[in-house]
Amino acid sequence: LYVCKISWKAETLEWEARVMKRLRHPLFPEYADFWREGRLGFLLREYVPGESLEEMLERRRFSARQTICVGRMLAEGLQFLHRLPEPLLFRDIKPANVIIRQDGRAALVDLGCVCEMRGKSDSRAGSPGFAAPEQFNGDGRLTAACDVYGLGQTLKAMMEPKSHGLGRTCESEKPWMGPEKRRKKERQSRKEKKLKKGLRFMLEACTKEEAACRIQNMESVLQAFPEFDKKQ
Repeated sequence: LYVCKISWKAETLEWEARVMKRLRHPLFPEYADFWREGRLGFLLREYVPGESLEEMLERRRFSARQTICVGRMLAEGLQFLHRLPEPLLFRDIKPANVIIRQDGRAALVDLGCVCEMRGKSDSRAGSPGFAAPEQFNGDGRLTAACDVYGLGQTLKAMMEPKSHGLGRTCESEKPWMGPEKRRKKERQSRKEKKLKKGLRFMLEACTKEEAACRIQNMESVLQAFPEFDKKQ
């Protein structure tokens, strides 16, 4: 299955098509075709089945473990982008652009803001609240730290969605459990709290306002993720 993106900005869409042609990584949808009809541009790409993080955050929150798993997938794909022979920046990492497939794997869609990392960028692109401050200044060289910021803000949103308690169970409605199951639940809760604390600390380092003060690249991000026992 494929989806077709149509735009009056045919030149911009053609750039996105050229970028997609270069990407061979499971995080990004596969390129299929591009053509023009008059002033319109058409970009055909792989359809990614699943649900966007933005939609999911309207009704639920994510555990620290789930957030780390998604974060690692995103960071590995962004690292691939940054390590291309001609490195690229994504510049628009946000929940709306992250698709969670039915098998739990993440995908990053909409490469319309991608730019070359080398040299000075005068263009202002990205989404307020998720794009790094320097992306809107237009007066300096953009680095991998831009995408570190966007990734950090996206993972923060997974931890603190605007659900206002939607879907939570009242204490009186919780099912009864025996002493052994209760102790196991309490151990898991303590481990989750410890993991969440470490993750929050790491995400704060990803989202510093000053680019020079935050984690600088995806390799360092991957090393900074808290570890946990996947068997538990």
